[in-house]
Amino acid sequence: MPTRPSVMVVDDETEIAELFGRFLESSGFNCNYFTDPQLALDNFSKHPNSYCLVILDLRMPGLDGLGLARRLRKYNKTIKVILVTGFLMEENIDNEMVKDVGISAILEKPFHLKEINPLIKEILAEQPSNSR
Repeated sequence: MPTRPSVMVVDDETEIAELFGRFLESSGFNCNYFTDPQLALDNFSKHPNSYCLVILDLRMPGLDGLGLARRLRKYNKTIKVILVTGFLMEENIDNEMVKDVGISAILEKPFHLKEINPLIKEILAEQPSNSR
């Protein structure tokens, strides 16, 4: 039996992290979720090739999603990253920064969980860029 791909979810709101985790598990993934970005980074640094995808909340105390994505790239340059935000318009997210950090997609809240599976399939099907 093939192993299930693993996804890391990082969101400072426990309920959201758990909801993502349960949904991803029911969709055929192993999921490790963290509410502390530093703990997530520590775990990722020990297992940088264990994950096929990381889903990050943009706004988190201490280390935001873009900062965490930048640090994750030090351990795995090709990891796929989805950034989740409820504040896309307010954040005035710099597209160049998103591109430089290597964000695969931005998912804007509110969204339906059923939107995630097609997005994940599309992202995981993309070939890694040779430009990095």
